[in-house]
Amino acid sequence: MGARMADAGTAGLTPEEGLELFDAVALGADPVVVPMRLDLRAVRELPHVPPVFGGLVRTTTRRAAETGLDPAAALRERLATLPASERPSALVDLVCAHVAAVLALTGAAEVDERRAFTELGFDSLTAVELRNRLGAATGLRLPATLIFDYPTPLDLVGLLEEGLVIEEPGAVAPLLAELNRIEASLAAVKPGDDEDDQVGARLTALLAAWRDSRADVEAAASDDLDDATDDEVFELLGKEFGIS
Repeated sequence: MGARMADAGTAGLTPEEGLELFDAVALGADPVVVPMRLDLRAVRELPHVPPVFGGLVRTTTRRAAETGLDPAAALRERLATLPASERPSALVDLVCAHVAAVLALTGAAEVDERRAFTELGFDSLTAVELRNRLGAATGLRLPATLIFDYPTPLDLVGLLEEGLVIEEPGAVAPLLAELNRIEASLAAVKPGDDEDDQVGARLTALLAAWRDSRADVEAAASDDLDDATDDEVFELLGKEFGIS
């Protein structure tokens, strides 16, 4: 329990420190006081900063901005690249990884996804920690009674899969994923005059080439429409609006 509290940013107190703080609280005028030794650096590293500490540290939103995609967006993108039949397995790995982290196990391989959370060693505190971790990882608003409503990791996967609405990737999905990675890489580059000029020129050239290619396609389509007969135009409109 002491190690778990330290990981959460609340270090233990010696009996002397506890008594001294108790005296200070008893003599103070503040109506609600929580005497504790708070490690703000540990709090910053939490996957989900508790709201009570929200005003003391900069939250994971800042870290997500520095590293590119936030964890929930990255998860959805990764799931979108997988066949639907493989997504449950990926979510099982995700849940088991967080279960292992909460229980201080060496890895997800130690977690039996068919075994009940209570049998794995969860209590009310670790249940809340797992809920917070999975909420941050998926972007879903999960209930406080998560492990009781869904008693095994495998049961929980069904809830996550239902909540994570994954759009089937179209032809443009790989391109958008690549642009996300480029955006993250650009954010990680420190400003530098020569490098900025080179990167900016390259991006400008790529954008110009993209716009030119789109313009050529639109121009060709316009020429085809100009040359079309009335019957061909009506047929095209009928197909477009589903009335043919």
